[in-house]
Amino acid sequence: MNNFWTFGALVLLILLLSPYFVFALRIEFDDPKDIKDWELGPGATAEVSNGQLELKVVGGQNSGIFFGDPKWTDYKMEVKARKVAGPYFHLFTRVQKRTQDFYFIEISYNSNTNSIFRFDGGTGIEITGGDRPKCPESTDTKGGDAYTIIFEVKGEVIKTYIDGKLQVETKDKIYKDGRPGLGGRDSTVLYDYVEINGPGITTSPVQHQGKLTTTWGMLKLAH
Repeated sequence: MNNFWTFGALVLLILLLSPYFVFALRIEFDDPKDIKDWELGPGATAEVSNGQLELKVVGGQNSGIFFGDPKWTDYKMEVKARKVAGPYFHLFTRVQKRTQDFYFIEISYNSNTNSIFRFDGGTGIEITGGDRPKCPESTDTKGGDAYTIIFEVKGEVIKTYIDGKLQVETKDKIYKDGRPGLGGRDSTVLYDYVEINGPGITTSPVQHQGKLTTTWGMLKLAH
């Protein structure tokens, strides 16, 4: 009976706390092992230190670091990223073959805009679907160029958000699944975290702001 009431109390507590959580696969780059199974593309190097992933891409290629399951279909990727050097950085989704076949959002510091491309066999085709929206003002208090970026694919619909504001909503039906990735072109970017959620992706409860919750760990131990 005591176990029954304990379990009931835990369920109630979870329901009360649920507005403060999302469910996602979240990598916060606290340990170099966080990327040990990730795949680097040509011209890309990555290092985890001080709670961040530093990603460098050289050689004029749209490259980066790739992870996850090639069978993932509909998912939303969120990152907090700050450009250190270079004119561009990218997020990849539904990657079929790195540097060849994928979708990406490009953040351009030459034009201060963002756009969406589909690459087929290494050739880029812009699918932004209209004028490229201007990037919002940076929210990085240290004076760099930091954004919270979301890249979402669901069926044929592709959406991007920067700092919570919808940037692009377009459609494309070529790629239906594939891995996500982080990247750029002749750039250095620091990532605070990457968060993925969608059907078939193993997730854990995460606070809307901050790290995996201590509360959830305590609940599991209590149960």
